Amino acid sequence: MSWTHRASARRTSLLAVAVLTAALPVGAVAGPLSAASASAVAPATVSCPGPTPAPIRLRDFNGDGRTDFAVFRPSTGVWYVSGLPAVQYGANGDIPVAADYNGDGRTDLAVFRPSNGTWYIRGVGKIQYGQAGDVPMEGNYTGTSHLQLAVFRPSNGVWYIRGFGVVQWGECGDLPVAINAPTGSKLVPAVFRPSTGIWYVKGVKPVQYGTSGDIPVSHRYVGTTEQLAVFRPSNSTWYIRGVGAIAFGVTGDLPAPGNYGGGNHIATFRPSDGTWNVRNGPTVQWGTDGDIPV
Repeated sequence: MSWTHRASARRTSLLAVAVLTAALPVGAVAGPLSAASASAVAPATVSCPGPTPAPIRLRDFNGDGRTDFAVFRPSTGVWYVSGLPAVQYGANGDIPVAADYNGDGRTDLAVFRPSNGTWYIRGVGKIQYGQAGDVPMEGNYTGTSHLQLAVFRPSNGVWYIRGFGVVQWGECGDLPVAINAPTGSKLVPAVFRPSTGIWYVKGVKPVQYGTSGDIPVSHRYVGTTEQLAVFRPSNSTWYIRGVGAIAFGVTGDLPAPGNYGGGNHIATFRPSDGTWNVRNGPTVQWGTDGDIPV
């Protein structure tokens, strides 16, 4: 599965990320970026409250083109992937960032360590790119055959994309949600603004779709293009632009859309009992309380 189809097999887990900043307007500024420059901006001191969901990620660990059930256990740093042996890779406090980093069509185990802004990629090595408070947003932003390391910095609304550039796109309180470009050949920076329910996708007119408290879950639910969508925890309902409202889940569920076989599916991970519930698909117990779905 190519990185242009990242949105077709992805997940969301609610990782609380400290956000420190003053608000900046949405805009765009491009410029050169060295490997070290993502850590060059000093943290701000103005409080910007609110949790930031981690990005939904590709998780096809065996290369069969389907989403695998997988969790990362922070207490032990162990990964549990259905059909594969358990592997210890990471530590408590790390953010799981599994992705296909070597281009072989299989998802690689990886973590981003906020304490030192370092990416640890199994089979590849470690790369320092980012700083505490950054949200990892790796993906294919160039339309080439390889993904780029990237972070969104809530403190200044800037995207730092390794080997590509710097893009100011967002402000205090925004949730980063990289989206497939209309051509489907690459990802573009995007944010969902909970305070207004507006999506700002670079190169596209802003769209109001959602409200405060919603979790952005853009995905290819139907057809070949990505739909803007939100999951509303207050009523466990999915609102998919161009499709409608679909009630699926219970209080406490985390949205986990993906291709679980036979097409793209709405799905949830239930932390309370470690079950995955796939709409029009199976219910699978894989994980336990405290695990992070990946």
